[in-house]
Amino acid sequence: MERKSLTGLCFFLIVLLAAQEMVVQTEACEKPSALFSGGCIGSSGNKECDYLCRRGENLQSGSCKGLKCVCAC
Repeated sequence: MERKSLTGLCFFLIVLLAAQEMVVQTEACEKPSALFSGGCIGSSGNKECDYLCRRGENLQSGSCKGLKCVCAC
């Protein structure tokens, strides 16, 4: 009986530790585009920003923030 309790406790601790390792950080990674030049204005600027971030810099996406193009890592 004591062995079953110890085994159950060990299993519980392993599951608990594994669950803590799987916690994903949701902190956003953003950086200014190195390829975008000029002002990021309107929908065409937003599309160009997104394209340069994805294709040119191999990042997830891009969008205009103010007048600057910002890429998401």
